[in-house]
Amino acid sequence: MRKNNVSYPLSGAGKAWFLGKQAALRLCHIGIVLLGITFLSFSLLHMAPGDPAEKYLTGGDGNVGLISEEAIQAQREKWGLDKPFLVQYVTWLGNALRGDLGESFATGNPVVTELWDKIGPTVILALASLFVTLLVSIPLGVLCAVYKDRLLDNICRVVSFVGISVPSFLSSLLLLYFFAMKLQWFPVISRGGIQGLVLPVAVLAFQCSAKFTRQVRAVVLEQLHQEYVRGAVARGVKKSRILFDHVLRNAWLPIVTWAGIYFGVFLGGAAVVETVFSWQGIGQLAVESVASKDYQMIQGIVLWMAVLYLAVNFLVDISYTFLDPRVRLGKRGDRL
Repeated sequence: MRKNNVSYPLSGAGKAWFLGKQAALRLCHIGIVLLGITFLSFSLLHMAPGDPAEKYLTGGDGNVGLISEEAIQAQREKWGLDKPFLVQYVTWLGNALRGDLGESFATGNPVVTELWDKIGPTVILALASLFVTLLVSIPLGVLCAVYKDRLLDNICRVVSFVGISVPSFLSSLLLLYFFAMKLQWFPVISRGGIQGLVLPVAVLAFQCSAKFTRQVRAVVLEQLHQEYVRGAVARGVKKSRILFDHVLRNAWLPIVTWAGIYFGVFLGGAAVVETVFSWQGIGQLAVESVASKDYQMIQGIVLWMAVLYLAVNFLVDISYTFLDPRVRLGKRGDRL
């Protein structure tokens, strides 16, 4: 006998079981991805040319004189770089699971401490940049879709192409030259605070808004061409009600996804922008660590960025269940 494909609401216990199962599966996926990312980055670091021990003993510039092979080998043994690759990775992984990411080759300080000191400025920069990006991109994207091929849409198209084409280091240097050196409105070297935050936020928000505006325009424009919009117009529903009650509601899922991606990029540290404006965040720390071949610090930064991206993606997936009731359906049609 053919069964009816009817879904029934789950009970409270059923909801808890379903959510627990999904959370457990997601945590397993996150663990596998983290393992693969850390192994790949560890491999690339050890295949890169150069010897961290030699670079450390020569001060990074080779101007301290001749260093004996015995001294270099002793430094390698001190850091455990003389052991086989897999032994080094398993040792690092075991320590990382206990919350110990080792000590920085450059400073000798714990990697966790160094990262923790840089997280605060990066989070502030990320939140400010995301806020400005959303404040600019969503209204402009919606207006460009509603007034397609009009004056506003054409102006935003040109500005978006410029924002996407101009590299971040060039726009950073231009802003630094005009507003910090010529007009002296902002400090050349950022010391934190609102004044030091304005220019890096402007660069990041301009670049991301150039992309985000076009993405919002595309998804809203796609919804405006759906059958339900034409049906609502034929029934005499006001255009403003169609836009806010139906079009934007259906467009929220991709918008939230892109916002989460950009937030993850910001939290990972905008290396070029932070370096140009001397913003003491994760990005600048990453540049310095690569220059000094600080394996432990680079590995810690890679782990931090991977965890951030996975955490943001997890939160975005959870937000889907609140933004779209259809996402609350299980694979077999079970309603949450």
